[in-house]
Amino acid sequence: MTARKQHRPAPAILKGMAGILDQVTRLSCMLSGVALASILVLTLKEVAMRYFFNAPTTWANDVNQWFFALAVMLVMPEITRTNGHIAISVLVDRLSHGKKDVACRVIAILSCLLCMAAFYITGMETLRQYQFGITTMWVSPIPKWWISVVIPFGFLLSALQFFRLVVMPGSEREE
Repeated sequence: MTARKQHRPAPAILKGMAGILDQVTRLSCMLSGVALASILVLTLKEVAMRYFFNAPTTWANDVNQWFFALAVMLVMPEITRTNGHIAISVLVDRLSHGKKDVACRVIAILSCLLCMAAFYITGMETLRQYQFGITTMWVSPIPKWWISVVIPFGFLLSALQFFRLVVMPGSEREE
């Protein structure tokens, strides 16, 4: 009979950095909720203005697109932090405890690398939009990077959360 391998406690500096990362992630999630609530309020306002006052706005649908990008990209790091992604774990669940830990860390490393690649690609595109002054094709155009900047932010924060899964395995993380 073998004893279960215990994870070594993380150094205090890692715990402190993880705490800061969690605070930023939770704030990001709260902002996502505000964006989602704003979508609801703007949609209700637009319906009321259009159907009850026959005075539709020209900007509500455009602003809702921006709030949608905010809502999705700002909640993604919290979903990563709480391990809330949809997963088909049939193969991983059949592994022994030790092999399951290794598999989860490999998956976390790959996920971190993919999020970093997405951060780089979307960050470069956002920078290009800024440099060339690209605007939206809305009724009242705004600089497109105002919307795009949240995308690399969400990918970077998610990459850091995946990296945390590698450095500080699940038993030490707050849920």
